[in-house]
Amino acid sequence: MIELTVVEQQRASYWRRRERERTSPRHLLQESDELMFWLEECLVQGLRIVPGWLMPRFVRVLARTDSELPRQVGGERRPAQLIEILYRAQERLMEESVKARRPARIIPLFQQRSKR
Repeated sequence: MIELTVVEQQRASYWRRRERERTSPRHLLQESDELMFWLEECLVQGLRIVPGWLMPRFVRVLARTDSELPRQVGGERRPAQLIEILYRAQERLMEESVKARRPARIIPLFQQRSKR
């Protein structure tokens, strides 16, 4: 029992660290792709509800994407419905990712000579 608690605490601290490190739209997209994998795995395994360890990660991505999305989840835990909500979050994240891009800094290959 204590070993299980220790493992759960380690898992929670790992995800807390990752949360602080990854807040850009591109990182959130990567996290949403991983969540999509797990939600699809729930469908493949025939699970009727999403496991408890997945929901905090799911809601965290939604909350960082749009404040309205976590409200849409409510008490929903069926994988098919959560996938639909995650698709909406990914759409918004893709838009933000494109908007956040800036032109790259141009690095001159040769030193420019002064004109005389």
